[in-house]
This record gives sequence, C-alpha cells and structure tokens, in this order.
Amino acid sequence: MFTNNISQIRKAKGLSQTDLAEAIGTTLNNMGKLERGDRRLHQDWIEKIANALSVEPHVLITPHHGSANNVGAIKQDRAELEHGSRDDPEELEIQQWDIAYGMGAGGYVDIPVTGETYRFSESWIRQFTRAPASKLFFATGTGDSMSPTILDSDIVLIDTSEHEVRMADRIWAAAYGQAGIIKRLRPMPNGSVKILSDNQNVAPETAYDGELHVVGRVVAIVRKM
Repeated sequence: MFTNNISQIRKAKGLSQTDLAEAIGTTLNNMGKLERGDRRLHQDWIEKIANALSVEPHVLITPHHGSANNVGAIKQDRAELEHGSRDDPEELEIQQWDIAYGMGAGGYVDIPVTGETYRFSESWIRQFTRAPASKLFFATGTGDSMSPTILDSDIVLIDTSEHEVRMADRIWAAAYGQAGIIKRLRPMPNGSVKILSDNQNVAPETAYDGELHVVGRVVAIVRKM
C-alpha cells in the first residue's frame, strides 16, 4: 500500500548510501535495510532521514496510486512502517577492535585497528551513549591496574566521538607512547595529563605534550560471568 521513496530521493540529491548512513548515524548495512524495507521504519528514522535529505517526512513514504479508498489498510500499513513489531528491536552493528588495551604494562597499539562486527540492541547501547555506531568500538582490556573497576579480559565499549579530556578522572582508551592503555585521565593546569589506575598498588604517571593520544572514552564495561 505504501512506497518507500528514500533511495530515489537520496539519489536525486546526489548522495551515496554511505553518505546518508553517516548523516543519520547508522551503518551502511542498516541503511540498505531501511531503504529496502527490511528494517522497520519508525518515526525517529523517518525524521532523521528527512532532515538529512532536506525534505518533509511525509514524502519519504507515500501511498500507491489507487489505494486512497482503503483508508483502514493505509493506516495499518503506516503503523507497521513507523512502529514495527515489539519482537523486532532495532539493532546496531559495532566493530570489535582486534587489540587488547593494557591496564598494566600496556599493549602495542596501531590505530586504526578493525575486527569483527557484532550486533547489539540499540536500546541497550543508548543507555551509555548517543554516538553513531560508526564511532563505537568494543575492545578487550588486559592486566589488573584498573581493578576492581575493570578486570582482566573485560570487554569495554569505547566512544571515539569523545576524545577531549575535559572532565577529570573519567576512564579513557588512549595510546601512550606505543602502548594502548585504559586509564583514568586527569588534565592538569600546566597542560600535562595525569594517568591514574584504580588499583592503589599502581603508581600514577604523567603524560606531557605529544606523549598521549586519546582514542575515546570508555562508556560501558561488559563482564563475562
């Protein structure tokens, strides 16, 4: 009963599917599903896509010609398009970096590093961050310097849209020299950054200009039970 016009409008605007996916904060795979109708097109997606394409939301989904007489069917189809089923939760695809961030001596890091892709409930991810999936990565911590907050082999969710240390003592993933670290960072008045561990037996360190590269903020910790 309804026609999905997203692909047609996107192409008319001279945008690739990748361009539109980045503009609305989703993956290329999910963007394809939204255009094909394989993923529920709820109101939030409609508004995001409309804003990205600079069009009114109602032009993205239009009735087929000749369907105006079946008002009940139109209302039902639109409800399914916008709200979907309770059993069809939105998912985000997030990469897991193939690297271990050291929480002790540190591990060698060469950025960027990519790994496998995993799917997670969007509602679960949004408890921790509103960043697009393309800015989120999972990585594994090693060592015990962040114990008891983060244990050896815990998986952390890193939000790379946050890379400026403006608030003291949050946990960050960073490159310190040639080592990947997960530590609390505290900006100091002289421009240096103090590197802190939650394990009281590990002494703090101080990074000066050019020694520390912040990758992103640790926004969640996943622990195997």
